[in-house]
Amino acid sequence: MNYHKIALNIQPRDPWVDLFIDELGEKGCDSFEETPNGFNAYIPSIHFTSELESFIIALSDRGEIKLSYILEEIPSENWNKVWESSFEPIIVGDWCAIIAPFHSGEYNTQHYVKISPKMSFGTGHHETTYMMVQNMQCINLKGKDVLDMGTGTGVLAILAKKMGAQYVEAIDIEEGAVANCIENAQNNHVELNIKKGGKEQISNRSFDVVFANINKNILMDQMTEYARILKQGGQLVLSGFLLFDEHAISDCAIQHNLTPINKLNKENWLCLAFTKK
Repeated sequence: MNYHKIALNIQPRDPWVDLFIDELGEKGCDSFEETPNGFNAYIPSIHFTSELESFIIALSDRGEIKLSYILEEIPSENWNKVWESSFEPIIVGDWCAIIAPFHSGEYNTQHYVKISPKMSFGTGHHETTYMMVQNMQCINLKGKDVLDMGTGTGVLAILAKKMGAQYVEAIDIEEGAVANCIENAQNNHVELNIKKGGKEQISNRSFDVVFANINKNILMDQMTEYARILKQGGQLVLSGFLLFDEHAISDCAIQHNLTPINKLNKENWLCLAFTKK
């Protein structure tokens, strides 16, 4: 599958890089790479439309910024090489290292997850992945049942299993993500229940912990389901949205009888944790 690379130069960078990453994510771009002058967005070529290009052009009409962009189509045979060249390890203190097979060096962390980053679905924003992993340090998962929605590479699901979770369900709508999650679970020697689809694929069972690192609209759409399947005293951990979305997410969760218990932020991204009392 060919991809389109959209290289955007933005001045000033803050807060526009994070805002535009969020907006393009909702328009179908599935992976992002920050650059000194802005960021690169990636989308399957079959999903790149004239409407999307018109949307990008409209971004440059905002008077408070200077924006330019360059489009490039990347053939499928070059795709993983391009992505791997820009994939950096994610090191969360001395708690966890998320690395790829081609990374060398010593990572003196309590846990590590080795993934093969395939660009058919993307690995998500480092800020949100970092915060989700960071928040996991505060949760006892031994013997627990865990759901990871929008699993992507399976990082959170794999780490949950390494932390002693009894049962871990990992769900993603992208076929490529599911295949990569299966590969990564095998390479990390953990057993996951991996499914392709959305909320309709969630098992008819209750979960102690639910992780969802997606985007605001999907999180709010699925909040009813999260609240339904979460056990009393269980935790829901959410990320994939920006600081200014905090009230919308929190209000939606509170309306479903979920109580805020923790908040992390990195750059302009946010991670919120709730419990069901």
